[in-house]
Amino acid sequence: MTNYRVYWQNAERVVQAYVPGKKIEELIDPSYVNRTTAIDLSNNLSVTILSLQVPDEGTYECIVQKLVGGQYKRVHKLDVKLSIRADFSDPNILMHEGELSQRITCSSSKGYPQPKLFWLKDGKELASFNTTIFQDPTTRLYSIDSELCVNQTNNFSLTCLITYGDFQVSTNVTLKRDVPPEPTLQPSIIASIVISICFFFIALILYLKRHHCQFCKQPEAGLYSVPQGLAVAATEEEANDLVFPLANVERATTSGKAASV
Repeated sequence: MTNYRVYWQNAERVVQAYVPGKKIEELIDPSYVNRTTAIDLSNNLSVTILSLQVPDEGTYECIVQKLVGGQYKRVHKLDVKLSIRADFSDPNILMHEGELSQRITCSSSKGYPQPKLFWLKDGKELASFNTTIFQDPTTRLYSIDSELCVNQTNNFSLTCLITYGDFQVSTNVTLKRDVPPEPTLQPSIIASIVISICFFFIALILYLKRHHCQFCKQPEAGLYSVPQGLAVAATEEEANDLVFPLANVERATTSGKAASV
């Protein structure tokens, strides 16, 4: 291997190298210092990158040079594509009550690659609004937020689904319609009602008792008591004396003479 040199580089930045007689630290790009292992000459010239970061993504070249005639010539080159994935946090769903509708938000952060967000109601996709995606300029990790407005008329299942590359994370919630509780009477109100009813029945009983006694003292309609002076039975002669005036009136009327009674 004294006649060979090996370089791993990414976009012209040297990641790791094997150069006999030279200090490797002087060749490696500062962004990879202390983040790579030495090239393993016994294992297909492999190299390991530690503490992967999003900027590490890209195409890496393995270049092998051989000393021929006092000069190094490239005898081997292999491209390796490195893809980075940072898992997003589980989506966080929050409810915001409104007067006419319910606003629901979903958020997730610190993921890579660029995500997509979907709202699913009972498995069917809903149209969201105000979906924002932010990428940190230093770490290049993404954060995503989205809002959804629903008019809830019944219970249903809601899912916030986030996809990134071939991976995904999701959170499910069940929205239940709030049924207003039936009004209940307070104990003080119930006691007041019971006392009022008791007073009402007591007053009614007293009123009926009073008027019933007055009604008993009055004679029945159309019936009068006969005075004791008139209760003596008349004799037959007294009865005849009472008939004579009526007979005289009849005769006076038929004879055409005026009669005064």
